[in-house]
Amino acid sequence: MNSLSNINIKCKSNFSIDFSGGDMTSDSGVSLFAEFMETIGFNRMVEHDFGKSCPLRTYHDADLLEQKLLMQIGGYGTDDEADHLAHDPMFRRLLGKKRLASQPTFSRFMARLDEDSLRQLEGLNQKLLRRAYQSRHPENIVLDVDTTLLPTYGQQEGGEYVCHYDAVGLHPIAVFDGLTGDLVRIELRKGHHYCGKDADTFLKPVLKAYDRDFPGTNVLVRGDSGFANPKLYDLVESYGYRYVIRLKQNPRLVKAVQDICDEVVEEAARSDKTYFVRSCDFLYKADSWSHERRVVCKIELHKREEQSLFPDSLMFLVTNLSAPMQEVVSAYCKRGTMENFFKEAKNEFAFAHMSSRSMLTNANRLWISALAYNIFNLFRRFCLSKKWQSYRAHELRLRLVKIAGRVARHANRTTFKLCSSCPYQDVFRQAHLRIQLLAA
Repeated sequence: MNSLSNINIKCKSNFSIDFSGGDMTSDSGVSLFAEFMETIGFNRMVEHDFGKSCPLRTYHDADLLEQKLLMQIGGYGTDDEADHLAHDPMFRRLLGKKRLASQPTFSRFMARLDEDSLRQLEGLNQKLLRRAYQSRHPENIVLDVDTTLLPTYGQQEGGEYVCHYDAVGLHPIAVFDGLTGDLVRIELRKGHHYCGKDADTFLKPVLKAYDRDFPGTNVLVRGDSGFANPKLYDLVESYGYRYVIRLKQNPRLVKAVQDICDEVVEEAARSDKTYFVRSCDFLYKADSWSHERRVVCKIELHKREEQSLFPDSLMFLVTNLSAPMQEVVSAYCKRGTMENFFKEAKNEFAFAHMSSRSMLTNANRLWISALAYNIFNLFRRFCLSKKWQSYRAHELRLRLVKIAGRVARHANRTTFKLCSSCPYQDVFRQAHLRIQLLAA
């Protein structure tokens, strides 16, 4: 051994480190996700439905997509990291390559993605979710629709000022399943797009697919006041589904609940309590609506030391639910979980990594990230226990993916000998067992 390669740790005597441990990987847990993707048939979907054939290329589009997905699942969000993983034994073994595709190869791959590939990626996502729902048919689906900001820099196409976020960027619209966290659909839009613009057009294929594939399923659409659009109400009603959407406060709505607000203020003035809440509902028809609809109002009032009464903003919700008022308010307030979905997608699956000047290229990147997010989320739901399903992606990576493994070769067989002191061996084995049960 060359002593010059040793790193002496002076805090302990007779202690040194070197990098001559042999052929090893630090991402052994990626094999679980590769096995999961193979078991649910996702790899066959990619080979059949994605990319264009070109016999002159060393790496086909389907191979590059699979590598990119495994990289993002492992926490490697940028193309540059493909060079760092070029000779990683686990990734090479799973992908069947002597060397992983490099950053320049990925740059060329991304540059040639077009409108057709965008439709193919969305189709893969639809098939992936349909496959998951066939395993566990959903009785209830909650569709949370919202927008977010993806920052842009320089002269990137579509990067414009987004008033709501007071920043420059792209302004995609997305719909998640609020009960499972699955990303049902996403569309990259220019920054100047208002959040609720063409929301009915965006949601129509989603509702149509659920009506066709899962008839009789209870579907609830939730959205904030940016999606208070009669076209969206009419669309949801045409499929017989339910919705609860916040309305912007206006003088007509305030006038309709003024008497109840006065009663709450009077009650607060006579009481020693510091918090008061009241709900009411009434029929309301805006000028642009085709008919009257139920509106539920939540009235909150706080007593503060600096001022005797502090009325909060009134919450007005338009809905076709027949549930009690408190349940309608509670159902709407739960849509806050969508912010956690967006946060995880951005921080852990490179949603905000809009590195190209072309908006079309960035849209394809976004869909690849969406697929990685959904594969990870489905694995978490189908292969882990209830306790482990509550862990976020970065926690699961640290516990199940970032496991050291040494390559041992005997004849024609390769074995990865994982870290013997790994504290999550049982969880790893149970996850593999559940994947085998899925296959059965």
